[in-house]
Amino acid sequence: MIAILLAGAGLVFMTFMRYSLPVLGWVVFAPFLFVLHRRATVGRHLAVLGTLVIAFLAAVSKMVSSEIPWAPVPAFALPLVLSYFVALATASLVHRRLGARWGIYTFASVVTALGWVQYTFTPGSSWGVLAHTQLDNLALVQLVALTGVGGVTWLVALGSGLVAASWSAGVRAFRIDIAVFAVLVGTALTYGQLRLGKSAPGALLRVGGIISPVTHDDFRAAYHNVDTLRLLDDGLFTRSARAVDLGARIVVWPEIATLVTRETEPALTARGQAFAQHHEVALMMAYGVFETARPTPRSLYVNKYRFYGPDGSLLDEYVKRHPVPVDPNPAGSAHARVVQVDGVAVSGGICYDYGFPEIARDNARDGAGLALVPSSDWRGIDPEHGRMALMNAVAVGLPMVRPVRAATSIASDQYGRILASLRADASGDGVMVVAVPTARVPTLYARTGELVPSVAVVFVAFALIRVLRTRRRAQPSVSPHTGSSEP
Repeated sequence: MIAILLAGAGLVFMTFMRYSLPVLGWVVFAPFLFVLHRRATVGRHLAVLGTLVIAFLAAVSKMVSSEIPWAPVPAFALPLVLSYFVALATASLVHRRLGARWGIYTFASVVTALGWVQYTFTPGSSWGVLAHTQLDNLALVQLVALTGVGGVTWLVALGSGLVAASWSAGVRAFRIDIAVFAVLVGTALTYGQLRLGKSAPGALLRVGGIISPVTHDDFRAAYHNVDTLRLLDDGLFTRSARAVDLGARIVVWPEIATLVTRETEPALTARGQAFAQHHEVALMMAYGVFETARPTPRSLYVNKYRFYGPDGSLLDEYVKRHPVPVDPNPAGSAHARVVQVDGVAVSGGICYDYGFPEIARDNARDGAGLALVPSSDWRGIDPEHGRMALMNAVAVGLPMVRPVRAATSIASDQYGRILASLRADASGDGVMVVAVPTARVPTLYARTGELVPSVAVVFVAFALIRVLRTRRRAQPSVSPHTGSSEP
């Protein structure tokens, strides 16, 4: 058993976060299921739980870099441990009570349902869902246009369930299930390839994303003296002007491109408004505003953007709706407005927002044809975080421009094809200008929402009800008069 658990830990480490092998995502939880299928003792459950804790702490530690310490790792790792342990324990219970075939589909359904709970009802975003182990498989990613993230998660999780059941009872017992799985995967990939053969619709609009000269070190120094960033503001406007020179009709700053206080915010926004009006371009200024004039390392700031039109009018002022859990700044509640720039309907979100499928779906339902997503990543989550946003944009058929402070900026079309990318540490002017197609591609998921997780919840509930009924029938009744068991 120890060797099997160690193998499972290795699979988890090599499946999640960066430096991973995507193919392992299809079998990553098979060793843990096999251990619990064989015997369901308390000791075995604790051994699986302990192994998951170690494995996920190690895997999520891959996010640590010179910019970000280890401290946030448990906050992201332990919820994943709990979620996958519940899925493993539930599926194994159903496996033992109702049979191996029930266990296979229960595991996939519980994983899908709990992933949906995570990105719908908790601040955990969609980090760690099994669908994200396949971010580089663009053909498979197209499935989200039909099912959202939940459909890809269910399909990938099915692989672990099938391997574990075949390991326990032999491949011959599940020939039909394996054939169905192969057909589903083959159909998904074929659908994806056909979809990727289409051209991106819509008129082209040149959008410029810039890299902020504010580094993580500058950001931390601003907590002690925010005025140190004022000299760097010139760099933001210089790069914005460079994007205009390259033909950009919209210029987008990355998340927290700079920091100001309530007292100094009007000067920055007036400068941005004048820039937009002078150059006759739209400018999305993403920045943070300290609530206090003298911030400290404990000070909160409002994470927002202001979007000015080519005539200098204020098109939108948006506050990030989903602050990162370890960075609990005030959360916004309003949707990003859909505004018109050169006849294109534009909306978006800020960084972590686009790890929540609901944000992209809100943009689509509100009528956007282009998503602008100012972001701030670091090497430890690059490029995974950007590809997570890309997957949600594909799910609703939106092209996306995602300028990033300190990592890789990307622009993608409606199918997730990368149109341009720029590393923050690349030599050059720190400017990415790209012609983006601007018509949203309608998708089934944008209309139906989280249908697959809903079906998964119903299936799990039905399976557990059957388990309870089976258990009751198996218990002998006792006569209150004789104390003897009755048949």
